[in-house]
Amino acid sequence: MSEVTTARRRRAAADAGPPEPIMRSVVNRVHAAMGATFERRGAWAVPAHYTSPDQEAAALGSSLGFADISARGKIHLSGVVDPLVRSLVGASIEPLATAQIPTGGLVARLGRDWALAVLPPSSEASAMSKVAPMDSGAVMATDVTSALSTFLVGGPRLDDLLARTLTLDTSHLKPGRCLAATWAKIPAVLLIRDLPQPAVELYVGSDHGRYAWETLRGRAGTPVGWRALESWGWRP
Repeated sequence: MSEVTTARRRRAAADAGPPEPIMRSVVNRVHAAMGATFERRGAWAVPAHYTSPDQEAAALGSSLGFADISARGKIHLSGVVDPLVRSLVGASIEPLATAQIPTGGLVARLGRDWALAVLPPSSEASAMSKVAPMDSGAVMATDVTSALSTFLVGGPRLDDLLARTLTLDTSHLKPGRCLAATWAKIPAVLLIRDLPQPAVELYVGSDHGRYAWETLRGRAGTPVGWRALESWGWRP
C-alpha cells in the first residue's frame, strides 16, 4: 500500500469520527460458539438467528424457545415513583402490573416504591433525560442497562418450565403482571408478556447472566434470535 493511499485512508477515518461503540451481552461469546448470526439494534450486537427465523418461530409456537434480549434499555425507579411512572406512561400503575410506554417499551410496577422501565435498545438516554429533572431525595432514576441481563422464554410449555424453576404458585402469573422472585435459585424480575403464546421476560444481575443462559439451554428448548421474536409479535 502506498504512502499516499495510507494517508487518504487516515484522513477519511478522521473525517468520519470515532466509530460507534458496539455493546455486547455477557453471553455474546456463547452465542457465537452456538453459530449465531449477529446484527445491530441501536448500539448493540444481538443474535439475529441461530438456524433460520422460521424454524425458531415454529419452536415458539409449538414448544418452547428462549432468547437473549439484554440489549433492552433498563431504568430502575425507586422511592416515590408515581411522578416518574406517570411521566413515562401517562398514568399511574398498580403494584405488580405493567403498562406500555407510548414511545416504546413498558414500565413494570414491582412495588409501592419500586419500578423498572424497559426500553428499546439504546433509548435509555432519551428516557433518562425525561425523568432526570424529577430525580430528588424522594425519588431516584438509575440507568441499569448493563447491570441486568435479560432473557425471554416463550411457548406452550412455559408453565412447565416456571413450575420447575420458581418456588411459588404460577397460576396467577397472567399477561401484564410482574413480580420479583427467586428463579432457578437466583434473584430475578419476571415480566409476563401478552404474546401469541405464553411468554416471560427474565431480568437477572449480569453476574448471573451466563448461569441463567445455561439454565435455559438445559431446560428451555430452542435458542431463538431477534428476527423470530419480532416476526412472532414481540417488540423490545
